[in-house]
This record gives sequence, structure tokens and C-alpha cells, in this order.
Amino acid sequence: MSQIRRQADRPHSGKLQKRLRALAKKTRYASRYHEFRLKGKHPLRLLGTPKDLWARSGETGSVTAGSHILSNRFYCAGQLLKNPDHKKGEWHGDEIWHARGLGPKWQEYLHSFCWLRDLNGCLDRNAARKKALALTAHWLESFDQWHELFWSPDIIGQRIVNWMAYAPLILDSNDLVYRSKILNCLARQSRHLHYAADQSLQGLPRMKAITGLILAGLYIPYGEDWLKKGTFLLNQALDEEILADGGTQSRCPEDIYYILRNCLMVRASCKAMGHDVPKKLNEAIHRMSVSLKNLRHGDGRLALFNGASEQDAQEIDATLSLAKSPEDTVQDSSERMGEKSGFRRLQQGRALIIVDTGPPAPVDISQHCHAGTLSFEMSSAKQRIIVNCGSARASPNPLDNDLEALARSTAAHSTIVLQDKNSSEIRPDGLIGRGPTMVESHQSNVDGHLLLEASHDGYMRHFGVMHHRTIYMNETGDDVRGEDILEVKTPLLKDAPPKFDVRFHIHPDVTITRQGADDRLLLRLPTSEYWQFQCSGGRLSLGESLYLGEGNRQKKCRQIVISDQMTLSETTIKWSLRRIEQKTSGKP
Repeated sequence: MSQIRRQADRPHSGKLQKRLRALAKKTRYASRYHEFRLKGKHPLRLLGTPKDLWARSGETGSVTAGSHILSNRFYCAGQLLKNPDHKKGEWHGDEIWHARGLGPKWQEYLHSFCWLRDLNGCLDRNAARKKALALTAHWLESFDQWHELFWSPDIIGQRIVNWMAYAPLILDSNDLVYRSKILNCLARQSRHLHYAADQSLQGLPRMKAITGLILAGLYIPYGEDWLKKGTFLLNQALDEEILADGGTQSRCPEDIYYILRNCLMVRASCKAMGHDVPKKLNEAIHRMSVSLKNLRHGDGRLALFNGASEQDAQEIDATLSLAKSPEDTVQDSSERMGEKSGFRRLQQGRALIIVDTGPPAPVDISQHCHAGTLSFEMSSAKQRIIVNCGSARASPNPLDNDLEALARSTAAHSTIVLQDKNSSEIRPDGLIGRGPTMVESHQSNVDGHLLLEASHDGYMRHFGVMHHRTIYMNETGDDVRGEDILEVKTPLLKDAPPKFDVRFHIHPDVTITRQGADDRLLLRLPTSEYWQFQCSGGRLSLGESLYLGEGNRQKKCRQIVISDQMTLSETTIKWSLRRIEQKTSGKP
């Protein structure tokens, strides 16, 4: 039995202290004293450059994005950033660095210089180099000094890595003054990161800042203190951010993926520069790689929990290959899964189910977390069948903020919803407030028959109801049965018991047709595989839904909904999915 607790939310706890600390930092970093601290020895060259570890696998940035940059436009996550002051939407000179109204994703993409990777993939190397030199020179004119947003530790960490990794693009210049400015700015940013990359950062931003500080210490002359501080912060972060089973505090599969990539970059750079790799780093890389494997569907992409998008299967393969962890079988590692990070995996034959059996992330790092406790996803071989809606957080378009809020709701997940309320409160500040404080789960395997039993108390505060979910999978994986029980702990109002909706969001590639009975549906996969859905305990209906799993694309899909009013004692809803053989006539 696994029990995962979440500390009860205290909405105003620490809020004033955080604001005061942030104000103090802003005042300190904007002072002449801090500007004096950023002065030091002026590097004349780099000691080396970090390698693009994924280039050998063919992952060389977006050719489309690189082509747009050469044409004076910017393209990120499927969105084209147009200049409203020009008919063709082009950005000339330093206009892009003074653009207004950009969302956080666009700002991070631009000022972290992640686009250098896209330019590096362009066939016209000369044009790419000229464009990179011009854009970097304009950036230096405006942001060579500390800036509250664009010198934030996570953005600086990424910028340092990108400037060094793609140094041939931005340092290959005969202008010695420009080269001197670049190298001096690199050193000044590293000194700032030495002071700013402290314990107040959390999650993926923390790891981005630490990665930048360590790589600065390895590749920039006179960086011994940066390397020492970065290594200390790395060991501390690995203890606090990476859980015993390889999950992360944010409970987002995508964060595991990107933190793992940062860790691999640090490990490779340490080896390349002749430094010992911290023992904790190797251990964390192994744990994360095992966790990442268990959060992949049959198509090789990630499950959609807590803000994750699918990601590219080949890129995940390349990342896991670089991790070079022992080849634990999924079955062996899945038995250990969920003890800390709160995910369970049931797999037999071609069928695979991944279930969220944990409470939301701690309040302070829950800005991207979803109210999807006890939701699940199911796939057969490489085809997803039941999904969660996904996330729009990767979109740079500020108009997608409302869509992201909807995607975080309980109704956007394949689980039960009471009275259209979220099982976890999504506060106005975007953090997850009150919700499940205790999630219990137990997985057993008897002669190949898998059984998962789980429960959460997210609806206790509003309704006095516990949600229990049981999922069974037979030894061949072609028979899946589920049971949702709403256990009444506090007497309900007789005249207004809450309404429930058990939702199953269906992948856009799956076709749904009704069968003769009101409680049956037929699901047809693109591979001509058929699954029969059947239920009892409520009225069955079909509704519209939206799939955001591919990050930059929105697809319409359907959802199966079982609805009714709760009874005054205990309400049980049963459902099943059975693979059925296609008849010789070509029809099921």
C-alpha cells in the first residue's frame, strides 16, 4: 500500500515573506554594489564548447523555425510571431528585442537564445551566422546590464549554455570589440548566476540555472568558483528535486525529461573537461531514466499528466540511450513505481494503462499541476485510446492561457467529477490550493491478473465524499474492468445530492459508434482493432472534447461520459473495455 500525503494548503502562508524577499533581491541586483560584484577578470576565449548531445540522433533544431529566422520572423511551438508594424510581419534590426505584449514562453524562447539551435540547423551556414551575429549584437546593446526578467537565473542558465554551445555562430566575427563584449557578458552573467542560483529556485528552472553555472565554470576561464558553487547546488537539488523512484516534485513527466537532459549535459561536459562526475548525478540519471520509461505509452511518447505534452519518441529514445541506465524491464520497474511520485502502470500484452495515484505537487511548485488525481490513460500497442486532454502551457500564444486553465480542470481528465467541481482547487494565482491531502494506492499481481486499488479525499471538503477507483486487467490485456465508488462520509442533502460525471476522453484517431444497447459503445482504432466499452450505474452519453497532447496542435475529439445523481449512501459505477475480434465479413 502506497500512501502519499500533501500538506494542507494555507493560502496566505509565506506570501508576504516571498514578496519582501523578491523586492529585496530586485533592489540588491539593481544596485551599484551588485554591478561592482559582476566585475572581474576578462576572459579572452573559451576553454571549449559543450557538445550538442542529441545532434548525432538527428535532433538538430527546427529547420522550419530556422528558415523563418532567416526571413526575419520567429517561429516557436507551432506559433509564428509577427511584427504588427510591418505588413509582412517581419522583424528588422533590434525590433524583436523591444516587442511588447509577448507571453512568458516567447520571452523565454527569445532571451534564452534557444533559437540558435534552430539557426544551427540551416543549410546556409553563412546566412545563419550573419543573422545570429546581428541579433546577438542588438541584444547586447539593450540587455548587457542586469534586467529583472531577462536576467532571471533560469533564462541566464539557458543563455550561457546556448551561447557556448553555438559559439561558432555568435563568436565567428572579425569585430574584436564585439567578441570582447560577448565574452565579458558571458563572464558577468556567470558571476550574477553565482549569486542568484540559490535554494529559492525550484523544479526545472532551478536545474536550468545550475546547469548554466556548472558549464560556465567548466568552459569559461577563471570559473573555478562557479564550478564549485554549481556542483554544491547540484548535489543539493538532486536530493530535493529528484524522488527515490526517479520522479520529480512537480509530478510532470515532461519535467523529468528536461531535467534528465540537463543532467546529461552536465555529465558529458564534466567528462569532456576532465572533471569527476558527481556520484549523485549518475544515480539521479539512472532513477530518472527508469521513471521516464514507465511514463511512456506504446507509441514511445509521454503520458499526459500535470502539464506534460507527448514529446518526440525518437528524441526520448536518444535521451534514454545517452543515459545508459541498466535495462530494467518495464514489468520489474513498474512494481516499484508510485511509491514517491504517484504513478502506477498496468501492462499486459499490447494493453497499457498509466494512472495518476498522487496528490498535486506542493503548493509552491504547482503552477502547472492539474486537478487530475486518479485519472488514467490507456493505449494498445502504439495507439492511444483513453487520454487526458493535455496541456497548452508550451504554447507561446498568450491567448491560450484560458485554454490552459480549462486543460488543468478535473473535467479535462479521464476520471470522475462531482457537481462540475475540481477535485483540487485551482487558485486565482494559478497554484493548486485545497484538494486531495491523502492518496492511497495498492497494486497486486496474481497469476498475471493485475489489480489497482486507489482512493483520494479531494471531494471530502465540499461533499464529504471519498472517491475509490479500482482497475483490473487480465493476463492477456484484452479485458479491462473499472469500478468507481463514491463513499459518503458526511450525510448528503436529501433534496440535492451531487451529480457525478465519469469522463473518458478518447484519442482523436479512435472512432466511436453506438451499439444496440444504451450501455455499449464500439471503439475502432486506426489499426482496425476494436474495443467494446460497456458501463452500469449511470446514463451513457457522448460529448465533444479537445486534445492538446501534441503541444502546438489542437485536435477535436470525443469523450464518453457516465452521469447521474449520487445516492445518499454509496454510489458505484462500473465500466469495462474488452478487445473483440473482427468478423470475417470485415465488420465487427
